[in-house]
Amino acid sequence: MTEELNLNELFSNLVKFIARNSRLLFVFMGAGILSVIAYQKFKTPYYETKAICMSGISEYERQEQIEDLSQRTAIDLINHLQINIENKDYSALVNSLGLELEVVSSLKSIEAEQLYQQDMNEKFYALNKFEISLLTFDEKHINQLQEGLIYYFTNNIFIKQYHNSYLASNIEIINNINDEIEMLNNIRIVGAKNSLDVSSVNIVSGKESSVVSNQIILLSQLRENIKTKQALLKPLTFVQNFAKVNQKEDDILILGVLGAILSFILGLFVALVKEVKTN
Repeated sequence: MTEELNLNELFSNLVKFIARNSRLLFVFMGAGILSVIAYQKFKTPYYETKAICMSGISEYERQEQIEDLSQRTAIDLINHLQINIENKDYSALVNSLGLELEVVSSLKSIEAEQLYQQDMNEKFYALNKFEISLLTFDEKHINQLQEGLIYYFTNNIFIKQYHNSYLASNIEIINNINDEIEMLNNIRIVGAKNSLDVSSVNIVSGKESSVVSNQIILLSQLRENIKTKQALLKPLTFVQNFAKVNQKEDDILILGVLGAILSFILGLFVALVKEVKTN
């Protein structure tokens, strides 16, 4: 009971204290809000846009697609650029992105993040795509910055070596498949001359045996799958380009509320000191 009375008395004294110093508190809060408005008016505006990408780096490295490992290297390469942006090392950005100084200096921040999908068991698993968030001071440079990211991946020495090796191995596999198909065709021709039916030879077992039983068709499908993957799995591919934006980001509401709260707290402190000195 005594504790409840003490709390009530404390709350009552606080309300009276605020009421006595309401004018001073309003002055501080007003000054805080006006400062935020002035800051928003004179600060350099920036624009936010996003894009969805995928990369074939994990395929070049022959990595197992485990959790978010599939796009981890590409994501780390994008996020590495933020170090140069924060340090305003524009010469490094010019070399990395292959863009002019005016374009790279418009970058405020860049961040890549793995995309996930939730299954029926409410478990999240990584997709083979990731999202890039881009903040820039000039929305007119968004397309150039996108081209710069493609340049960044294409000309990266690490990626280029793996990509060239990946392409060479695919070409060798495709040539081997073509040779095998040609040999099987020759066997079929010879068999036809000798009245032997070798047009359909079951070389697979299990689930696929009922779908594909012709060796030439199976090899042709494998060849086309390799060609498709080779065409799609570039160092960096934009599934969805950066959205075009013309509305600048405005944080006035959040900063205004924060400024009002901090100003109110500061006003309480000043009012308390004032009353202590008066008494």
